[in-house]
Amino acid sequence: MNSTSTSTNKFDQLTDSKQKSIIDASVYEFADKGFKNASVNKIVEKAGISKGSLFNYFKSKNLLFDHIYQIALHEVKSYLAKVRDESENNDFFTRFSKIINSGVTFINKHPRLARIYFRLLNSDDSPHGKAIIKKLHSEAIRYLTDFVETGIERNELHSELNPGTVAFLMESTLNRILQVHYLEIFDAKSDISKIDHNWIDEIVDTLKTGLSIK
Repeated sequence: MNSTSTSTNKFDQLTDSKQKSIIDASVYEFADKGFKNASVNKIVEKAGISKGSLFNYFKSKNLLFDHIYQIALHEVKSYLAKVRDESENNDFFTRFSKIINSGVTFINKHPRLARIYFRLLNSDDSPHGKAIIKKLHSEAIRYLTDFVETGIERNELHSELNPGTVAFLMESTLNRILQVHYLEIFDAKSDISKIDHNWIDEIVDTLKTGLSIK
């Protein structure tokens, strides 16, 4: 596991398997109950450690939650960096489609981390929720703006487009699609139709109609 300022040296000295058991128990509880209602007792019971040990590793419940967020952010950045590098020779709209599909894949592989994110997005459950979302938004816009600027340089997009505005449109579209997919997984009563690749392609094609050079 990667060391962060949210954990103590004692946690960093644990074996990877022991760290994983604590992280997995924490992710499960925070995803299931949210930050405020998450039970430290349930976390330590599931991880097979004492409460005293947990607070030797993380000085507070807040820092434990922040550590989970940092892990989630690292995973997301890894996914996005992979898309950026592997799609370098693709056109703008193919790259955006791959970003969306990468997000869907992330939710499928890490559904509970995704649930923690959407709890942050839609509630004031976490003490640092607003700051976290603001930072995520800023990083997403910066990441997507690079794609837009490359698309303009390659004459794939209208040169008069504002890269920041297009990036905002992309992020809004991406967030909504991923939220729909998240609801499919966690809300059995959701009446939102299931996401498939054809639907994603249709959305990207709609954007292409307005943004691309004919």
